[in-house]
Amino acid sequence: MDWEKASPELGELLAEAAAPFTLLEKRKMFGGVSLFLNGNMVGGAHGQKIVLRLAEDDRATAERDAGMTPFEPMPGRLMREYMILPAAALRDPDVLDEWLRRSVEFVGSLPPKEAKPKRARKTREA
Repeated sequence: MDWEKASPELGELLAEAAAPFTLLEKRKMFGGVSLFLNGNMVGGAHGQKIVLRLAEDDRATAERDAGMTPFEPMPGRLMREYMILPAAALRDPDVLDEWLRRSVEFVGSLPPKEAKPKRARKTREA
């Protein structure tokens, strides 16, 4: 399966929308911008989509009222807490801000992820 690199324009849009959320950390993932809070992923740009991690109630509302769909980066590999924002939400800064805020609130309620210890590099023996 070919992997579609994240759209730089969507990465910029997401980074701009995230600017008011000063605790968010931007990282490269899926070939584009992803957002993290306390080590937990909030969302990111994937191909021509923006995906956000949402609480169960918000996922139901998002699907029913906002036309969002569950995120499946590869067939059969559903990321169950993540939803794809519809194209209309990307054109409306208020809608994008609302869903990003909900995502930040949900991810902020999760326990911080512990950093994994870095693996020691193997050295070559002469």
